[in-house]
Amino acid sequence: MASEKYLWVKKGDNTTRIGLTSAGQEALGKVNFIDLPVVGREIKVGDSTGEVEAQKAVIEFESPVSGTIVLVNDKLTDNPELLNGSEKDAWLFEVNN
Repeated sequence: MASEKYLWVKKGDNTTRIGLTSAGQEALGKVNFIDLPVVGREIKVGDSTGEVEAQKAVIEFESPVSGTIVLVNDKLTDNPELLNGSEKDAWLFEVNN
């Protein structure tokens, strides 16, 4: 999946949050399942950070950043359809800065 087009990156003071853009939401369609990365895992740019099964595609996310996963959006596990909401709420995980 083209990370630059489908994932957004928001850098905060201590962490960087990664989420699904509205273009990514449109490309995928209704999300049915998501596999999120594990907290504590170190990742590098381009590493696989999870998988999404959706109406139009099944894709693996490639991380647009490097760091250690410090938080995942646990709400998505039981409610993957939250990725089809506002771009602000469609976040996946955070890494340390």
